[in-house]
Amino acid sequence: MKKKLSFKQRLHNAIGSQTVEEYKARHAYLHGVGYSREEWDYMWLKSKNTTWAHQFGRMVGYDEVYLNSVGHMDNMCCHAYGETIRHFPQYMGHDIRSSGSSGLHVLASDVIEVAEDGKSARASYLTPGTLTGPVGFDNVHRSGVWLWERYGSEFAYVDGKWQWFHEQVCPDLAGDYDTGNWAHNRYLDFIENDCTVGELGGRPAQLTEPGLFHRDYTIVQTVQDTVPAPDPYTTLKDVPDDKSYSPGRWDPTDHVLVEVKEKAVANFDAQMADNPFGKIREGDE
Repeated sequence: MKKKLSFKQRLHNAIGSQTVEEYKARHAYLHGVGYSREEWDYMWLKSKNTTWAHQFGRMVGYDEVYLNSVGHMDNMCCHAYGETIRHFPQYMGHDIRSSGSSGLHVLASDVIEVAEDGKSARASYLTPGTLTGPVGFDNVHRSGVWLWERYGSEFAYVDGKWQWFHEQVCPDLAGDYDTGNWAHNRYLDFIENDCTVGELGGRPAQLTEPGLFHRDYTIVQTVQDTVPAPDPYTTLKDVPDDKSYSPGRWDPTDHVLVEVKEKAVANFDAQMADNPFGKIREGDE
């Protein structure tokens, strides 16, 4: 790595680092109030290599990410709003998206690295949070969830501006409010041989790379370093696959694409056939 950078390079990198912090803060707010469109329209790179990943796998390409994260999400908010006002009519007249659910993600312990070539940035965050949703499992009360996640994010500098390129969300711990002792329940799951692999929120309708990208917590599981904190690096292309938050998709210009759908589906099927942590929750396909 270069030990000496010009003032212009240092300023560029500082602006990149500040932009990453700004985008993550904007995401935390917009995600919390259900404003998906305002996030993906404003901050995200419209590239075939743009990706968004979670426990269940990876959406590939801006179109697929946008369809799931904006189109389907806004539709779900409308349905949730209808159910909510049926039980709680005082919600009528309020914002459809933000009254259907709300969340609070705390951004903590961030590590941000801007590439030596100044064309990308990488960041990892801890993000404990709390969420409330529409009417819950009892069809009477609103649902509530606490969770502890990690974010692995990559950004590209394209056309003179920083844009969000890749995101991988890793939920380490989560539980419903008012349902007993979550730690003891996980212990009972283990001794009763029912260590299911939880998938928070289920699978999106379109998913190019299905998989088990991050496993649910069990009492016998070691710490998963799925999105390790970024080290200093030269270019996004040089980041090893086991350190990357979207392996192989380093090119924001779309000149180099990765075709892995069939391989990813086959790998997912193999994971399901030999899953040491048990079945996926009933209803997930």
